[in-house]
Amino acid sequence: SGTDAHAEGFETVASGEQSHAEGFSTTASGDQSHAEGMSTTPGVVGVALGVASHAEGLDADATGNYSHSEGNATHALGIASHAEGETTAASGAASHA
Repeated sequence: SGTDAHAEGFETVASGEQSHAEGFSTTASGDQSHAEGMSTTPGVVGVALGVASHAEGLDADATGNYSHSEGNATHALGIASHAEGETTAASGAASHA
């Protein structure tokens, strides 16, 4: 795990520096990232990969730096993007879906 990182729950991974993963099969690999909720495909969804990113919900992922994804099957791909709701994707920089 990353320095000062914390993982709690079942099969959670907090590998980024100061990252936090909680829930079921979530991964917080970006530095200062936070993943919470549940992943049905560990390592692919339910992940916070971007620096200072935050993914929460079911199969939500935040791969852009400073991005935030929340809900069911949401994807925050762009830098500083925000995806929320169900089956949404925010792929452009500073985009919102």
